[in-house]
Amino acid sequence: MMNRKNTILKSVALAGALTATGAVATTAHADTVATSTAATSATTTDQQLANMQSAHAATESAAAASNAAVMSEATTSANSQIADLNNQIQTRQASDAAMQQASQASAIASVNQAATSATAAENASYSQAVASQTAANDAALKSAQSTIVTEQQKNQETAQENADYQNQAGNLDSEHNATLNKLDQALKNNTDGTNAAIQKEISRQKADEQGAINQAAKNLDSQISAADTEVGKAQQTVNADQDVVNAKDAANKAANQAVKNAQDKLSDAQDALKKAEANQPVVNTIDAPAEYINVWKTYYETKKPGTWTLSQQQFPELYARLQKAEQEAKKNNVYKEDPAAKQIKVTLNDNGTLSHDDVIFATQYAANLINPIREAVGTNPYKITNASIDVAQDVENGYRKDNWNAWTNAHDLKLLDQVANNWGTDIVTESWAGDGSFGSLSYDGDNNTWTHNYTNLTRDDLQRGIYNAVEALLFECAKGNSSNGHTTDLLGVRIGKNAKSSSVIGSDLLGVGFDYGKGNEAANQFNVGGFHFNSISDATSPHIQYLASHNYVIKAANPNSKVNQPGYKDQIAIPSANHDDQIKQLQAAVATDTQALNDAKSKASTTASELKSAQDKLASDQAKLSQAQKRVTELRTNKENTLKAMATDPMQSPAIKNLQAKLAQARVDHDNGVKAEEAQYAAKTKDLKTKHEAKLAAIAAQPTSLAELQSQLQAKLDTLKAQHEAKLKQITDDANAKIEKIKNQKVADPEIDKLNAQIAQIKSDLAKKQQELDNNYQALKAKNQAEYDALAKKLHESDKAVVNGNSNQYKTADGKTVVMAGGKTNSHSGNLSAMQNGETGDVTTVKVEPGTSSVEMTREAYKAQQAKLPQTGNSNSTALIALGAIASMFGFGLVAKKKESYSFRRNNEV
Repeated sequence: MMNRKNTILKSVALAGALTATGAVATTAHADTVATSTAATSATTTDQQLANMQSAHAATESAAAASNAAVMSEATTSANSQIADLNNQIQTRQASDAAMQQASQASAIASVNQAATSATAAENASYSQAVASQTAANDAALKSAQSTIVTEQQKNQETAQENADYQNQAGNLDSEHNATLNKLDQALKNNTDGTNAAIQKEISRQKADEQGAINQAAKNLDSQISAADTEVGKAQQTVNADQDVVNAKDAANKAANQAVKNAQDKLSDAQDALKKAEANQPVVNTIDAPAEYINVWKTYYETKKPGTWTLSQQQFPELYARLQKAEQEAKKNNVYKEDPAAKQIKVTLNDNGTLSHDDVIFATQYAANLINPIREAVGTNPYKITNASIDVAQDVENGYRKDNWNAWTNAHDLKLLDQVANNWGTDIVTESWAGDGSFGSLSYDGDNNTWTHNYTNLTRDDLQRGIYNAVEALLFECAKGNSSNGHTTDLLGVRIGKNAKSSSVIGSDLLGVGFDYGKGNEAANQFNVGGFHFNSISDATSPHIQYLASHNYVIKAANPNSKVNQPGYKDQIAIPSANHDDQIKQLQAAVATDTQALNDAKSKASTTASELKSAQDKLASDQAKLSQAQKRVTELRTNKENTLKAMATDPMQSPAIKNLQAKLAQARVDHDNGVKAEEAQYAAKTKDLKTKHEAKLAAIAAQPTSLAELQSQLQAKLDTLKAQHEAKLKQITDDANAKIEKIKNQKVADPEIDKLNAQIAQIKSDLAKKQQELDNNYQALKAKNQAEYDALAKKLHESDKAVVNGNSNQYKTADGKTVVMAGGKTNSHSGNLSAMQNGETGDVTTVKVEPGTSSVEMTREAYKAQQAKLPQTGNSNSTALIALGAIASMFGFGLVAKKKESYSFRRNNEV
């Protein structure tokens, strides 16, 4: 296997909720750290699968070795060809370099010759220009007497020019203003005439429109009157239907009352029976309806990665079914007092936490409540180790040390992370439920506050608190305000049954703690506590073993971790619930009352059916009435809309729009004329000013002395010199640039390009061969996997039938046939509601046919044996749960390879 970089992304997610009943509130926080489906090693019945895997491994190994040999030979050949082509390229490059050097020398000589000629021409041109300018200067000096003027003459010429300029500018302004006034008057004349034509057209259109509206209103009123008549007829039919429904409803209510009376009578008989059983020990269970189990099975077996909750938004159909089932469960599950447990005191430490022995008892009691539901859903039951108990105690002690108020602050993230590090495990998962029934309460009417008291408590109080906490966490969406983060945590369904996951989850080993203190307060309740349901990963779980075997760095799988040390990893037994023998026969009165109840229900069913038929007819006729009423409404609306549509805006008519377009065009013509005039005026003004400034400059430039004239003449010679030097520099710069370009030119050799193309093709062919061999190898692996999956499915079809009770026999690995024989036992394994109602449970045992060693096994034991077959799962999710006044938070842990990083998510952050 190729080395891959490993990282662990780890975070703790939290959830909190607060519900209040009367003065006592129960709040639950659920950690959304991913959970897994554990899988055990295959039983001996899977020997055929092991043999097939060995054969597949041999074929895959042979294919890999063959591929390596083929690629080695192909690579050697390719390298030899590439080396030969590179030698040819080097030879041509040396030849090209020699040719390039000779070509560059000739080109540079040509450039230098051209530069020399250009320089000579410029020098000659400059000499001629200097000679001409010198002659002109000499002539100017000879006629200096006529050129030189006085300052007085210059001032006179300047004054005359300024006067001429002002006069011309004034004339230009007058012409400009006259043109603008003419354009404005033309616009006014066009606007006035067109507006008058618009008003005349509007008056004509309004007169024609009103006549058409009056006629249309008359026609529509006639249709509305006919439709009103149909509404009256339909209303009479509905009234008659309602009378029938009322009569049927009365009969149905009477039948339902008869059912209630029969139920009350049966309840009385059953209460009498319970009193006769008063000496039997009390057994509390949490009975989940079949629909509740089916919903979670469906979620667990079909969910895809990307969520760890069953929210209403993501799973609307499952959520609706679950909510209804949980509402039923809430009604059916009520804690029953345990007189025997009242005789055992609960010990609370000075810091407000449970003692070590009570933590063990609390964990065992919680596991007995939860595990039957986990098994029914298809997930592995919780186990308990010394490490999981000590982790729970470290958590409850840490909350008190930090004076942490979980009611308002949710989970203590830093503490949970610290405990995980101290124990050498990846993460400590926590679900938290606020105490609503463990301690006693005292009420202060003056301040409207409740204070919790945790003295003189018994195991019965502790059982009640745990029972109600587990019930709140398992049936949290009954009121429709939860995403079930608590439930997915306790049921272990966050990773789907048939998915792979790189997440580290902690839903294997359970520890239940409790803490309270003065710092804990919420909703006018003080000194209140809460239960911590903490869990960690099991090093022997299939999911942790899967991650470890795929090169992920997993602390929980490290034998040197504290949680895996001798003593700490030892399991603590979870004693079975104390189920006494159920009463085998009901009293005759109970049987009679049961039959009476059934008869009353049958009659109620009939009256309900008749009521339903009457209600259906009423609904049908009401629908017809609604249609008739809708028709009237539609006609009235149609009248309103029709008349509105006819009352058109004259301003939108083509005639008006044409006149308005004429107005707009007049404005455009005016604006364009103004714009053209302004442009022409600006151009004339600019030209006049330019000429004026040129004349002033010429007057000012006239010399007033011989020295000034000589200076002006010398300046012309200096300008010629500067221009000459600039041209010479440009000739030199151009020549240097051309020479540099010649030196940088590269020789184009098509033969070298062809050789490089051959090298690229050889490399491409080698890569394609590698890809082809890889594809063939992956196809072989896929074929082997398909054969393995098909055999696995075939081998375990009979197992599923036996587990589900659909078959009474199966084959063992040595070819023996095992027959499931019916029998009675005083132990119930699945139908908890049946136990509560006093029914006897049938449990099937297994016996080997004559001639073999005798074996007896309950069907539930057989299920437990089959549960050891491999299972895998995967899921990811974050969610926010808010119940009452307490905000909740989730966290999660993701495993990548060789590297650890941490992130925390609060609220709805992703």
